[in-house]
Amino acid sequence: MQPKVYRPHERPEVEVRVDGKWHYGELRMWTRDAAGGWSAQVTWSRGVAQNLIDTFAADDVRPLVAQ
Repeated sequence: MQPKVYRPHERPEVEVRVDGKWHYGELRMWTRDAAGGWSAQVTWSRGVAQNLIDTFAADDVRPLVAQ
C-alpha cells in the first residue's frame, strides 16, 4: 500500500501518545515502516505555541476523542 498524504485542509485531528500521555495533533501522513507496519507523521502540541512534527508508531495514534 502507498503512503497516504493529507493536504493541509484535510488533515484528521488525532491524539498521539508521548511519555504515556495523549496530546492533540493533526495527522500529516501514514507510511510503511521498515518492519512492514504503519507509522504516522503528526504535527502535535505539548502546550500553547509549541508545535512539533514527529513520527509515531500506529499504536501511539488514535482519532481525537470528542470532549
